[in-house]
Amino acid sequence: MATNGEKTKNVEAASKQTAQQTSKQLMNQAILSAQEDVSLKSGDESMTLLYRAAIEAINEELAPAMGENAIQTAYDNGVDTSPEATADRIVSFATQFFSVHQQQNSNMSLDEQLDSFMNIIGGAIDNGFKEARDILSGLKVLQGDIADGVDKTYGLVQEGLQAFRDSFNKKSNES
Repeated sequence: MATNGEKTKNVEAASKQTAQQTSKQLMNQAILSAQEDVSLKSGDESMTLLYRAAIEAINEELAPAMGENAIQTAYDNGVDTSPEATADRIVSFATQFFSVHQQQNSNMSLDEQLDSFMNIIGGAIDNGFKEARDILSGLKVLQGDIADGVDKTYGLVQEGLQAFRDSFNKKSNES
């Protein structure tokens, strides 16, 4: 039979072990919690970095035509970003280069020039929308109203390009 001194030592050893185990469990929980915070923060940071990279790339592309920080400038000036207004800007910008295309391809008939130009512009616009969708998907925001807005804008751009093409067919029918 154990003496009182031995019992006390066993109880102390058990309580020390329990305290050590409890301490270790608390420390492990703290480590896991800190690790989760770091993961969440770095996840948010990666999204922030993706967003910044996308904005910088867009600003870089727009700089020759619209100046430095075009996105912020447009936002500050209250530019209409509705699908209709955006589609109008895209179609106007894209079709303004037709006369340059005609000069560079003066050996082609008007129909050939128009077909060639529409293929080039159509492909560029398709690529632009694909890249925009990829960026928005990467930001996990290509859903709901945003997805609907992108789809509506794309449809309106296609209608605008068809109207541009039709305007030449109408001119040639009148003459």
